[in-house]
Amino acid sequence: MGVTVLPYIDQTQTARLQEAASANIQTPKNTDEAVTTFKECLASAERSVQAMAVDALLAASNSGAVSLDTVQQILGFTPQTDAPVDTSPVTDTPAISSSSATNSTTSSGSVSSPENLEEYFKEASETYGVDINLLKAIARQESNFNPSATSSAGAMGVMQLMPSTAKGLGVTNAYDAQENIMGGAKLMAQNLKKYNGDVSLALAAYNAGGGNVDKYGGIPPFKETQNYVKKVLGYYQNSNA
Repeated sequence: MGVTVLPYIDQTQTARLQEAASANIQTPKNTDEAVTTFKECLASAERSVQAMAVDALLAASNSGAVSLDTVQQILGFTPQTDAPVDTSPVTDTPAISSSSATNSTTSSGSVSSPENLEEYFKEASETYGVDINLLKAIARQESNFNPSATSSAGAMGVMQLMPSTAKGLGVTNAYDAQENIMGGAKLMAQNLKKYNGDVSLALAAYNAGGGNVDKYGGIPPFKETQNYVKKVLGYYQNSNA
């Protein structure tokens, strides 16, 4: 008696293929195609991570000097570069001449600032309705009240305005302390209005740009920006204590 051996058919796999066909789902025809699809997904994920790194670097550059530590934290490795990177620490001593330093004002309930800048902060505060101590707190963090400060990213003056930002604010000479402080106050007033008086979000926008605040729905997940907001708020809150 002859015996016919029928080939085994995996009905489960057949059913899955039929379901995919009826749903118009494109299934890989072979292993190579499956690998290619996986690689494309992986590449897309990597691009998303890189995009966030670019956002973070832009935020760091908007805030002023981009330190070596900042680059390492964002990119996740130690870069070897010939490009100049500002790694000098920010001190609590105003970066002004010794003759001016002797005339600095220090009063309780306010952020200390050089006496020759006091009238500019007062004018800016009254013109744009921004708390004078908040403006001083920003200036302390940005440049330590140095009208001649220039970051490696190109930010200028007391309030560290980027060239394009300064131009948009009507600042013609960013190294003129009065113009610079007025410009910074105007920008901060715009941010406070946009974010309904939320000082934290306004500061985040000052540092990282309003686009990033809007994109992430709050303070961006950049260590540079988060530290910036924390430090400026600390100076500001201490002045109002």
